[in-house]
Amino acid sequence: MTLTLLALTLLTSQRALRLEAEEATLEGPRVTTTRPGFSGKGYVTDVTQPKARIVWRGVRAAPGIYEARLGYSASSDKGFELGVNGSRSSAMLAATGEKFGMRRAGKIEIRAGENEISIERGWGYYDVDYLELVPAAARAKIKPIAAKLVDPKATPEARRLYADLLRRYGTSTFSGQYELDESAWVAQQTGRTPAILGGDLMDYSPSRLPFFDKPPKDLVPSWIDAARKGQILTLSWHWNAPKDLINKREHRNAEGQVVEAMWYSGFYTRATTFDAKKAMADPNSEEYRLILRDIDAIAVQLKRLRDAKVPVLWRPLHEADGGWFWWGAKGPETGKALWRLVFDRLTKHHRIHNLVWVWNSPKPEWYPGDDTVDIMSVDEYPADRRDALSTAWEDQLARFNGRKPLALAEFPGVPDLERMRRFGVRWLYFVSWTGGVGPKSTPKEVLKGTYASKTVISLPAKPRAK
Repeated sequence: MTLTLLALTLLTSQRALRLEAEEATLEGPRVTTTRPGFSGKGYVTDVTQPKARIVWRGVRAAPGIYEARLGYSASSDKGFELGVNGSRSSAMLAATGEKFGMRRAGKIEIRAGENEISIERGWGYYDVDYLELVPAAARAKIKPIAAKLVDPKATPEARRLYADLLRRYGTSTFSGQYELDESAWVAQQTGRTPAILGGDLMDYSPSRLPFFDKPPKDLVPSWIDAARKGQILTLSWHWNAPKDLINKREHRNAEGQVVEAMWYSGFYTRATTFDAKKAMADPNSEEYRLILRDIDAIAVQLKRLRDAKVPVLWRPLHEADGGWFWWGAKGPETGKALWRLVFDRLTKHHRIHNLVWVWNSPKPEWYPGDDTVDIMSVDEYPADRRDALSTAWEDQLARFNGRKPLALAEFPGVPDLERMRRFGVRWLYFVSWTGGVGPKSTPKEVLKGTYASKTVISLPAKPRAK
């Protein structure tokens, strides 16, 4: 069934507009009435083909920002995309089983005249009943957060950094870029240096060292130098599993799939058989001892930064809830226990107090607790980089408003911060990733526009050394 909606009108700015899926143009899916519980005359199923779309054309409504609500059914968690006039945003659908449910699908922007709105396949394999547009309420006010770090012995530099960040939270966004060479390229292109420099302690992981012909480059001095020139340092740790690296170019996993599992991919679940749950369950085991060995090795590098009085936005165990890294492969309880071990080992055993602790798994069941987290962050790689990420923002703001600031710890290229502001999205900072999903893959006018924004905090291209 491919019935196109023409000249739908929202009579007042206070009324909702419901678009029934069975009345849209269907590109791939079909209409059915197999299961009860839907609205209208049916619902759309078979959203499975690679280019499957549900499209409403000629939609008219009062111009402005709307909250999108999707009536749907999904047997398991599914991702989907919502298109509006050529731009797209991504969101997740929670499992509903056989029943139909409703998901707040973020915000969209309606323009004057006719609009085209679509449900894009995303992961596929879900059913769509309707899309409802409701005039967005005034954006939630960002509540003040106490400038108190979770480490009671935090250094003056760490406390000052956190207070400076919170002072700008909600009004400005700190810019950031991973890797020194990419940060320098951004400065060359825009005339502004990212306020935050991202680094990775990956090659300090003990299980990687035997594979190098010569010691890997020591990055700590360059990080200290960047900090002295005014950049804020954020560090991640792609932690190579302490042992049990598969180290095969082609490895057949438990599902029968052939995957790359070389030693240099040892932070991925696919490249190791190391069992974090088993290790954490037995403090007397070799596996647990090796976890401590690895944390202690990283502590050596963090102490160099501490002694240089460099505070660090510290983001270990990132993306744990995804399961693709070994530290998240055994579920939330193991992941949270490992986070607390890292926290206690560094702050209590090693007395490292220059760290601002950044958590990076948005699923609620993974959260280790307010007593070990200073900043809540997410990593987002939307198909359309113009995505305002309103769903991700609102989900986390509902949980952490007044408790923890929210940051965009990884993003491909640069986000459209001006669009985000129209949607009420106010990240504390963003940090762009590298390579093919870094600033060099961003149109130069977009890159320059972001760094020229009055709401973006950056540094001169050639900051003076302190």
